[in-house]
Amino acid sequence: MLVKFPIALLAVSSGAMAYKNNCQGSTNSPEVAECYVGIGNIDASATYSYNQEFSHKSCYIKYATNDGNVAHPVSGQKIKDVASSIVANCGHHKGSYGTENCDGCHVTVNYRKSI
Repeated sequence: MLVKFPIALLAVSSGAMAYKNNCQGSTNSPEVAECYVGIGNIDASATYSYNQEFSHKSCYIKYATNDGNVAHPVSGQKIKDVASSIVANCGHHKGSYGTENCDGCHVTVNYRKSI
């Protein structure tokens, strides 16, 4: 019984490290149509690494990691799915959701001043 306890505790504590999804961001909201253009520019068949940006006008879309310059490759389809989920499910169409390929890997959708 003593052997099972540390293993169970390890399993519980490792789950707490996963990226915490949120619907937070700028006080302004991006234009939804501009977000869908940005999402459409992501190549679903490609593989991307950290710090890839797919922004379009007022809609900032980025795949990033929280652990420096580690690549953590992820499929374009996963980035598209996560970004679409943020736009569809967050009340002001902005937030950050984990991509599940590493604890700090995430896609962010947010407002940015149009360029």
